[in-house]
Amino acid sequence: MGLATGCLRDMTDFEQVKEAFARQMRFFVRWHAMNTNAFEYTARQVLPLPLVSATVEGCMESGKDVMYGGAKYNSTGMAGVGIGNVADSLGVIRQLCFERKRCTPAELHEALLRNWEGYEELRLLAKNECRHYGNGYPEIDELARLAARVFSDAVKECSGPRGNRYSAGLYPVTMNVIYGFMTAATPDGRHAGEPLADGISCPQGYDVNGPTSVLASVSRIDQSAFANGTLLNMKFSPSCLKGEDGVEKLSQLIATYFDMGGMEMQINVISADTLKDAQKNPENYKNLVVRVAGFSAYFVELHITGQNDLISRTELNM
Repeated sequence: MGLATGCLRDMTDFEQVKEAFARQMRFFVRWHAMNTNAFEYTARQVLPLPLVSATVEGCMESGKDVMYGGAKYNSTGMAGVGIGNVADSLGVIRQLCFERKRCTPAELHEALLRNWEGYEELRLLAKNECRHYGNGYPEIDELARLAARVFSDAVKECSGPRGNRYSAGLYPVTMNVIYGFMTAATPDGRHAGEPLADGISCPQGYDVNGPTSVLASVSRIDQSAFANGTLLNMKFSPSCLKGEDGVEKLSQLIATYFDMGGMEMQINVISADTLKDAQKNPENYKNLVVRVAGFSAYFVELHITGQNDLISRTELNM
């Protein structure tokens, strides 16, 4: 699949890794846009939308259905999922293979093909001894910025059959769980099938330096390049936000994030223990509403995989 950019096992420096990543990203973004465009060419012939077109600015004036480019504002969003895994994976490759030389690229490549089986010591090195995105380390956060720029630039190069341009976003809804099912093991220590990071957040449980470090990391991504939106999910311990002082701290944190160039922040103030108890005793938590990713839902009505993803998010304290 993809371009013939070579395998990790054969690479001799980190610049080769970054170049291969950028080329693959551009290839698959264009491939995705091509498939979307193919759908639109077919859909507009069999699924015109006269009622929608009558209510969308520009269609009546131009005499065109929305499916034929009648809308005044006429773009197509393309959302990226798992940027935290990308940043951490690039960071682990650089740290373990080329800086610390704790393993060779071939060894890491083989570990991923085997889903870390027989390489648990190496997996723990990647997970626990490497620096990770979301903790305020500039050299790792710069990799997230690089990945975001490569993605957004590739998306903005695409156009569609409605005369539309594509715009990039970084948000998952719940696709980080679904795509995780289809994604092989990654260098950051994640096993095949596990959820990917949600939104622009770091992988679940990897942000260990507190909420201000999270903001320092995610704000290094140029969010102005993502007209389709970005999303930062954060989960706080209820004990750290009690009373007026807690409300003031949270208010200042949100304002600071926006001052740093942030676009959207979604917050849950609930403990993992409460969510685990809700899994075991759903009859006692019928009214428990949680913020998932772009929407809120009753926790007990979520699929078990979505529940587990919420539980696995780091419980931050301030």
